[in-house]
Amino acid sequence: MLNRLIRALIENKIISKQDYEKIINIQNTTGEEIDEVLIKNRFIDENMFYEIISKEFNIKNITLDKILIPSKIIKTLPKEIVKKYHVIPFDIKGNSLHVAMYNPLNSSAIEDIRFITNKQVIPYIEKKSKILCAMETYYESHVLDTTSYALKEETDEKMVESASIVKLTNSIINEAIIGKASDIHIEPSEKGSIVRFRIDGLLREEMVIPKEIYPLICTRIKIKSGMDISQKMLPQDGKMEYKFKNEDFDLRISSIPILYGEKIVIRILYKLNRAIYLDSLVTDARQREKIKSILNHPNGIILVTGPTGSGKTTTLCAMLNHLNSREKNIITIEDPVEYAISGINQMNVNSKAGLTFSKGLRSILRQDPDIIMVGEIRDEETAEIAIKAAITGHLVLSTLHTNNASSAIVRLADMNVPNYLIADSLVAIIAQRLLRKICDNCKSEYYPTEGERRILCVDDKFKVFKGKGCRMCNGSGYKGRSALFEVMYISNNHRELIRQKCSSMEINEFSVKGGMSTLNSKCKELVKNGITTIDEMMRVCYENI
Repeated sequence: MLNRLIRALIENKIISKQDYEKIINIQNTTGEEIDEVLIKNRFIDENMFYEIISKEFNIKNITLDKILIPSKIIKTLPKEIVKKYHVIPFDIKGNSLHVAMYNPLNSSAIEDIRFITNKQVIPYIEKKSKILCAMETYYESHVLDTTSYALKEETDEKMVESASIVKLTNSIINEAIIGKASDIHIEPSEKGSIVRFRIDGLLREEMVIPKEIYPLICTRIKIKSGMDISQKMLPQDGKMEYKFKNEDFDLRISSIPILYGEKIVIRILYKLNRAIYLDSLVTDARQREKIKSILNHPNGIILVTGPTGSGKTTTLCAMLNHLNSREKNIITIEDPVEYAISGINQMNVNSKAGLTFSKGLRSILRQDPDIIMVGEIRDEETAEIAIKAAITGHLVLSTLHTNNASSAIVRLADMNVPNYLIADSLVAIIAQRLLRKICDNCKSEYYPTEGERRILCVDDKFKVFKGKGCRMCNGSGYKGRSALFEVMYISNNHRELIRQKCSSMEINEFSVKGGMSTLNSKCKELVKNGITTIDEMMRVCYENI
C-alpha cells in the first residue's frame, strides 16, 4: 500500500523521484509515519494528502465533529488502542465496525482492532487534529465509568478516604466544570444514583453510580463541605473550596433526605478571571446605551429581575465595572461574592454569624457609601432599608425574582413598601433571561409550522433555524447562551401610575406604548435572526407569549 501511495503521489506530480529519496531518508532517520513526513516537511498539503488517499484507495471521508458517537460504540475499543493508533470507532453496522483513522493504510492497526472486537473493520479517513480532539472528548469523559467499575472490586473499609472514592468524586466535579455546568444533581434511586449536570439551564444525565458506592461518595462530599455525616434525616447546607486546572471554585452543597437516601445538589460558582462589561454583555446597542444612561443617576434604586440562573449577578457586576471609580466608595453585600472586582469593597453574607442582608446593609450605610449593591432583596426589612438608602442620596443596585420588569413593582408592594416610596426611589427595572444559542456546527434551516408562524407573525415563505445535534454541542443542537433584556426606565408618568397602585399589566402596557422592548419581542427577534429556536423561545419566555 505504501508503494501504491508513493506511486500515486508521483503520478499526480505532487512529489518527484528525488523527493521520494528524501522522504525515505527522513523516515529512516526519524522513524515517523509516512503521512507525518510528507505533511510536516511540506511535500504535500494536508487536505490534498487525505484527498489522494481517499481517491486512490477508495476510502471514505468522515467528519467527526458533525456526528455524535453513542457511548456503547466508544466502549468497543479500549483507550490504550485508541491512543496507540489514533483511531475513533463511530458506528456499528451488522458485524462491521466503522473506524475513523488519520492513517487508514496502517494494516497493523486494522488487524489489531479486528482481533480485539472480532468485527470487520471499515476504515474512514479523518484529519489527525480532529482525531485527537475526539479522543479527548470521548475517552477522557469516560474516566467516570472506569473509576466506578474499579470501585466495585474494593471493600467498604476506609472507602470514604480511599483513592478510588476520591477519584470518582473529583471526576464528577471535574466533568461538570469542563462542561460549564452550573449545578450537579446526585439523586439516589432504587437501582443506583443518577448524576445529572445542569448545562445552559437544562439538566442532562451523565452517569449512574452503583447504589453500593453512593453512600460513600455522599459521605465524602459532606465531610469536605463541613456537614454532619451522622445526620441523614434532615436537610443540610455546606460549602467547600475546590481547585481544578489551577483555577479556584466555590462549591455550595445542599442535601435533603428522600426515599432512597440523601439527594445532593452542588452549585458551582465560577470565579470570573476577567472583567465583564456592558459592551460585551448587552448586544442590543439601544438597550446598552439606555442602561448606561440609567447608571448616570446619582441616587435611587435600580433592580435586575429574573428567575434563578438568569444571569442577574453577572449583569450587576457589569454595571459595577461601568461605575467603578476611585472617586466613589462602592460597597456590596452578596451571598456569596461570585466575582471579585478590584477597587470595590465586597462583603459576604454569613447567616451563621448573624450577618444577613439587612444587617449588612445597615452597616454599609455607616461606611459613607456612594453606591451600594445588595445581592438580593429577600425580605421586608432588606427592602425597606434599600429603598430608604435610595431616597437619601445613594445609588442602590439589587435583584428580585420576578417574571418581568413591571412585576417587580408589585413584589415590592407585597413586601409592604409604600407605593409612594417605590415611586420616589425607583430609577429603572431590568428584567432578563439567558437563552441557548443554536450550535453553528449543526445549524440547519426549515419552514415553521402554521402555529409557529402565527407566534412569529411571519408568512409561509419565512425560514427559521435549529440545530440537528452533533459532537460539538453534545447532541443538544445548542451551544452557548445569550442574555435577553427588558429595560423599563421609570419616568414621571410611571411614578404617577405607581402612586395610583395600577396593576403590573397596566404599567407594562404603558411602557410598551412608550417604546419598551419586552422579553417576548426581543426573543422573537433572535429567532428570526437565526440565533435561537422557537422551542427555546417557548421555554424561556412562555409566560410572556
